[in-house]
Amino acid sequence: MTKRRSWYVLGLAVALTMVAGAIPAFAGASHPAALINWSEGAPFPQGATRFDGQYVQATKRVYFLGFRLTDNSTDGSVWYYDTVSQTYTDTGVDMPIPISNYTVAPLQDAHGLGLYVFGGRDNTGDIIKAVQVYYPSDNTTRLLNQDPWPGKTPSGCVSLPATGAIVVHNHAFVVGGMSFSTSVPPCVDDQSAQTFQFNPKAPAGQKWSAGPALNVARGYITLAVLNGKIYAIGGDTNSAGTLFSSPTVEVYQPPSGTWSDTAVADLPGTGCDESQAFALTQGSLAPSIALAGCGQWPNATAFTQVYKPSTDTWVNGGVLNEARRNQAGAMFGSTLYVVGGYDATGSLTLASSETASASLHGGVGGVPGTVHSASSAGKAVTN
Repeated sequence: MTKRRSWYVLGLAVALTMVAGAIPAFAGASHPAALINWSEGAPFPQGATRFDGQYVQATKRVYFLGFRLTDNSTDGSVWYYDTVSQTYTDTGVDMPIPISNYTVAPLQDAHGLGLYVFGGRDNTGDIIKAVQVYYPSDNTTRLLNQDPWPGKTPSGCVSLPATGAIVVHNHAFVVGGMSFSTSVPPCVDDQSAQTFQFNPKAPAGQKWSAGPALNVARGYITLAVLNGKIYAIGGDTNSAGTLFSSPTVEVYQPPSGTWSDTAVADLPGTGCDESQAFALTQGSLAPSIALAGCGQWPNATAFTQVYKPSTDTWVNGGVLNEARRNQAGAMFGSTLYVVGGYDATGSLTLASSETASASLHGGVGGVPGTVHSASSAGKAVTN
């Protein structure tokens, strides 16, 4: 714990140094500020990043379908976090193809509840098209060879949807994506505006259908669903191999219509990428969306932001105990949960977790409503 805390202090100092003099005010500063209190939770047994979790009510567990390790290798083992005992267990099962950079989509199919992942990066760092599923009920996995991920960037490269997947009415919506010149076979640095819909109950070979395009092409988008609407929050654009966090927020209400960039407020500042978002449908903050952490590749900040549809504003939601990006996240009951990811500098893979319950901080203004922004520069093969 001492080592992890020392890295946090250093990382936060670096993040704050980078943003000195660049702290724009929240658009909703005149409204009561939202405050989400984060507490340290049970740490994962090892540092893990570029992964996701999904809570299953029947088992009261959060499942993780593999992750990237500190040494940059990819572990395909399926783990779960027992929310009652607050312990982590290796199920003994591996995904057919170990991947990182994914979001879990819980879908009911002919076999029961399946936890689906679409594409991702394999152990060599290459972007793949595989669609895989894990079934908690019998601890089995499956590879859907007849329905690979169809996403492409404008240059014809297989896109990496990464965090851009969400479920509405038992259909997965997979949004945006990115390609890299470092991929094998060689491709280019590019981003996609595509949206695809996945129907787990459609016949084999017919599960994918095209949806409306985003207004702003980008990858590493954070998605949330609130009142039947999908919010595509932030993300990255890729310019000649350098990733830049985007403030763009778009909204779409399936099954018809298009993405709107004007109907919803953008993030303040330079934006966020590779984060976790939670729809709050009960409690004093409802209805709202909490963005837990703000990645700004290759860095991260600890700030939590809350979007209030009633006022179309983003307000300060407090801070995580540790700045992080590419963390896994899940919500069980009224508890928000994040674990792992990279630290503020992008150099340390975290094992720590945090949990929170949402509450409203009284008074006008409350905690100063600010977003700290950091510039993104450089490029790593391990995006």
